[in-house]
Amino acid sequence: MASDENGRCLIQFAKTPMSLVTAQTTRTNWLIQFPAGNMSFTGRGQPSSRFAWLFLPAALAGEPLPARMHFKAKPDGGWRLENVRSGETLEGFLAP
Repeated sequence: MASDENGRCLIQFAKTPMSLVTAQTTRTNWLIQFPAGNMSFTGRGQPSSRFAWLFLPAALAGEPLPARMHFKAKPDGGWRLENVRSGETLEGFLAP
């Protein structure tokens, strides 16, 4: 994950040799790609809550999330982001 002060963010989850998910957000647009399935989705404004990946930067920054998204920081430094309506869950750990 990488972000800048202008509100742009890139998230990539990969298992060498391929990318599984790539998500990009700006203050006005969003894009999420699933290369293995040759699928991509894009939009303007608030990201689609269908894709928890798009909310990970805001969750990690402690920003407000849509009601259906729930974020929990774990004591060991890990985290869990869940869309309580769809059941989609992301869990991870950020190492320095």
